[in-house]
Amino acid sequence: MSKKFRALLVLLVVIVAAAGASAYAYQAERTPEYALEQLGVAIAQRDGAAVARYVDVDSVITQSYDESTAILVDQIAELHAQYPQDWFFRHDSAFMRDYIAQRRSDDLVFIHRCLDFYGDGDLTPISRSDGQAKWLADETVKFRDNYRCELQGVQVKGQKAEATLVFTGKDTDYGRLVPQLRAVIELEQQKDGHWQIKRFANVPEMFAPIVKGIEDYWTLQGWQ
Repeated sequence: MSKKFRALLVLLVVIVAAAGASAYAYQAERTPEYALEQLGVAIAQRDGAAVARYVDVDSVITQSYDESTAILVDQIAELHAQYPQDWFFRHDSAFMRDYIAQRRSDDLVFIHRCLDFYGDGDLTPISRSDGQAKWLADETVKFRDNYRCELQGVQVKGQKAEATLVFTGKDTDYGRLVPQLRAVIELEQQKDGHWQIKRFANVPEMFAPIVKGIEDYWTLQGWQ
């Protein structure tokens, strides 16, 4: 799959990493707010094990991938018109649907590997794919450090909750790539009482600004 789109998927999955730069007020332990606070600490410290406590990583990756690629297939003509220089958008929907189906398993493994490297800064790449995964993980750290996060609100309904986060880029090259992004995340309360992120609720809303950010990122790096 296109390196650009892989980068989009990784950033979509870990966009909550910007929460690591935020400080939530202390909340009672068994609340969604407390889970988000602890997630921010874990992400800032690149503690993969702690992240996994507050994020159902497999669920979020799979859901984000499937929703994002479905949008890609559906909007491929519009994306080509908007970004005619990007060869990846020059295919039709039928081709892209088959291509993604063939790549899906490998792409999901790759995204998990990116998060492995994000969660362990001392992990050593052992293959070319690992090298690419580590590079994306390191770039994700840069994005994390160039965005601020504000928790706008949490709605709790029984053992499920929906939290709205707004990410605002700093006045830097990386921060200007996606000036502002709203992420709505769904959480569920676990048997021990702690809350865990299960999915993004607004992938379609996030798709366009993140695609533009990735395209501008490639230009920023001087790549074609």
